[in-house]
Amino acid sequence: MSATVDVDNPTPSQRAAAIEQLRDKLPDEVNSYCSDLDIWRFSVARQLDTEKAAVMINAWYEWRKQANVDDLAVAQPDNENPVPCAVRGYSAVADANVTAGIGVDDAQLRLTRTLGGGCWHKRDRDGRPVYIERAGRHIIKDIPKTSSTSGLIEFHVLLQEFLTRTLLPECSQLAEETVWQQVVVIDLAGVSLVALSHIPALNMLREMLARDQMLYPERMYRTYVVNAPPVFITAWKMIRSWLDPRVISKIQILGKDHAELLDQIPAHNLPSFLGGSCKCSHMPGGCVPSVPLGNYPDLPRSAYAHLRHQVQISYTEPRHSFVCETMPVGNGPTPMSSPLMGYAGWLGIKRDSPRNSAPTSPAPMRTQHVFVRFSTDRGRGVVVEVLWQPLGSDSLDDGTLVYPEALFEPQRAPVLLELEAPNRAGQLVVNWRVANFDEGQAPFPRPEEAQIPIQLEYSVDTEDELLTAFSLPPIKRS
Repeated sequence: MSATVDVDNPTPSQRAAAIEQLRDKLPDEVNSYCSDLDIWRFSVARQLDTEKAAVMINAWYEWRKQANVDDLAVAQPDNENPVPCAVRGYSAVADANVTAGIGVDDAQLRLTRTLGGGCWHKRDRDGRPVYIERAGRHIIKDIPKTSSTSGLIEFHVLLQEFLTRTLLPECSQLAEETVWQQVVVIDLAGVSLVALSHIPALNMLREMLARDQMLYPERMYRTYVVNAPPVFITAWKMIRSWLDPRVISKIQILGKDHAELLDQIPAHNLPSFLGGSCKCSHMPGGCVPSVPLGNYPDLPRSAYAHLRHQVQISYTEPRHSFVCETMPVGNGPTPMSSPLMGYAGWLGIKRDSPRNSAPTSPAPMRTQHVFVRFSTDRGRGVVVEVLWQPLGSDSLDDGTLVYPEALFEPQRAPVLLELEAPNRAGQLVVNWRVANFDEGQAPFPRPEEAQIPIQLEYSVDTEDELLTAFSLPPIKRS
């Protein structure tokens, strides 16, 4: 190929010629395994040098076969595998945090507790998925203690496979064109010189970057390193020596000015702590939950093992309601003697008036935090809605919609929701219903499957009750 080809903006004929030339160098089994996009990515990674690209893609193919990468338990619409990290703003999987479900092993949970927090958070202006990493909050010294280098790489591979198989196809469908790269934001707020010079962790990072460049080339469109302190410059000089020049050209080091981020990502898709307007207040931990930051409860596996209530819902009896009394802070919600199997909410009712927010009042309403843990053993997901009524009121018109209806997938892993209930005497009503067939992307059940009841298990607790029960520190909300 001519050296004058702009690999970022090739003509269709230039791209086709590069793909054909590389395919001519590959064995039949590799050619049949690879898509044209795979061929193009490896060609670009080696600047259209077909000999070098052939060596690279053959090694990639052998690795995938030997490591059984295609058999990894990746969360997709047609299965019940758990997400590998927090997710916000996609329909292929519902919004979720990592919780201790059956499919989440202890090694991943230990790693999650040392990492500063990562989340695929919505899309950039061109429809690419955005991954945000709060790297400045990593507990660097503990990462080598809780994970081996191979364990860290395996986790990273799972993240990349989730991106490739689940998020990019959805983004492509929405954009009506092939979306094949992500935007990465690395937030270094809180990082220290000690963390940046921790040799065992840096060695793990170097190995992970080397594998990433060899196994997932050209999956990154742009990386923004934000809130970079002056001490990062020294570390960056070392880190960039581990990177391919083309990768380096895609990385922008920014300080506390996030204007360039807003050029790439619309404000409503960018977390407020990065200069956007998004808060993801419907999820514990907000936009990017972080165990080291303590912005959501890091519950142990036992917290989901024995939930207080067990009921059955189904496609013929799709709803369940739980009611508890709320009292001013100090007393907390007191569960009623039994949950209500009837229907006590606005779910599925066409609203002629806006009930998606609390009614206006002369002064801000004091609130108390309530947590709901729940899981299901099957299904396409459940929709949750929570409302509050003053004590003694029989009319829904007097109520406040505490949590607008949202789809969750507790069949993948348990769900933890955080609610803000008015700090007044009243009734809190938590409503669940089976997801309709037009909600989410999970496939419809076969007729015989639809007859099988879905086991819903849940517990409802005040914040104090939850933290005390599992000996957790106070939650640090920003």
